[in-house]
Amino acid sequence: MIVDHSLYKDTLLRHYRQPHNKCDSELKDADIVRRGANPRCGDEIEVGLYLDGEVLREVKFRGRGCSVCIASSSMMTEAVSGQRADDARHLCEDMQHWFQQGDGEGLAAPPADLQALAAVRAYPARRRCVLLSWEALADALDAV
Repeated sequence: MIVDHSLYKDTLLRHYRQPHNKCDSELKDADIVRRGANPRCGDEIEVGLYLDGEVLREVKFRGRGCSVCIASSSMMTEAVSGQRADDARHLCEDMQHWFQQGDGEGLAAPPADLQALAAVRAYPARRRCVLLSWEALADALDAV
């Protein structure tokens, strides 16, 4: 399978430059807020869940980080907003496995809206940048 990494990089840059569901102030009225930090590169992210029962009505984030971290956070909020908590939890687990496995053999590819993150899998040092917001989301989902 031929992968067009330039298309993926364009998608990541778009999400970095114009992140979706990013708040510049506190995550007001969020039902659950969890934080993640990567001291190696200075990324700091907060993820806020706005719940409607077991459904993630809305997911927002705030913080600062590298382009990969911000793009991944933006893409994550879009991917899980509107999902049931259990479905979002499974997606978090899948993303963890997908990025922890170097070659991804035996793993299903992530949903199409997250495929752009594949461009980062070739750089082990950047995997933490991708997963930081996903880890904060998983932590928040443990409280649901």
